[in-house]
Amino acid sequence: MDNNNKTFEILMLIKQIYFKSMKKIEISLSETGLTHQQIMVLKIIGHNKEVTITDLCNELYLSKGTVSGIVNRLHQADYIKKTKYDFDKRNTYISFSSKGFEFAKNFREKIEEIFENLFEDMSEKEVDEVIEHLKLIKELL
Repeated sequence: MDNNNKTFEILMLIKQIYFKSMKKIEISLSETGLTHQQIMVLKIIGHNKEVTITDLCNELYLSKGTVSGIVNRLHQADYIKKTKYDFDKRNTYISFSSKGFEFAKNFREKIEEIFENLFEDMSEKEVDEVIEHLKLIKELL
């Protein structure tokens, strides 16, 4: 197998791992009624505290129209609040509402529960190696 095939195999494995993990998360959070994309928006807000539509488009690789629709549905469900600042009238800034903040806190705990035992059959050294290899792949991309 040449390097191109190995590269493709690695990327497909990463994609499969991502989608399988997101499916597990979606199943466990199905009672919330939130979609995968809505959860991703909330995750990004959680990491950044406040974002713009453009920030979300860049993070999610989605069009402005798609992201605006996701944001509007989250706003209608009271997970987020939108703010316009005098210093930047062109952008709307998005942050958690109190309901969104509570959801994010509970979401993190739920994720930790779901994946708590995922690597229990691996040694600490093996888990550290996986982390290092994934970091390397991230940097290469």
